[in-house]
Amino acid sequence: MPKFKSFVFDQNIFTAYPKILLGSSNTLSFKMHFSSVVLYELAATTVSADDLDLYEGLRKLHDKKNTLLTPDKTDWWETAKMIRRLRFGDKSASHGLTPKLQYAAQLQNDALIARTATLAKCYVVTKDADDFRQFTPFLPNIEIIGDEEFFG
Repeated sequence: MPKFKSFVFDQNIFTAYPKILLGSSNTLSFKMHFSSVVLYELAATTVSADDLDLYEGLRKLHDKKNTLLTPDKTDWWETAKMIRRLRFGDKSASHGLTPKLQYAAQLQNDALIARTATLAKCYVVTKDADDFRQFTPFLPNIEIIGDEEFFG
């Protein structure tokens, strides 16, 4: 069981489990934090006006509850440095040299989600746990839960 009490869903969780997460009886949205990066990914890729309205409702709910996680200028800078270190296989303070990761730049959004979730003491629920584990050398307190473990 994770050491953090709250959680953040990666975008792929909303795609994989829409009926569970976006249904009218959804109570998960009241128990979680919501990443503005995930909100961006959802809104930018949605084709349905109803879904866009739903995401707007989630944004308002989490903004009101102060559970909307939005990267600030420091998060952007630290995440950029983390992605650079992954690309070039630089040292991390906690793990030494990291292997070069050619697709590191594609992980920018995941890195922002990971950093803001970790700082807010939330664990990340994702279908791409291996991608998020790439950040462990730079975010040693990150907690990652796969979707199958979370949903049982």
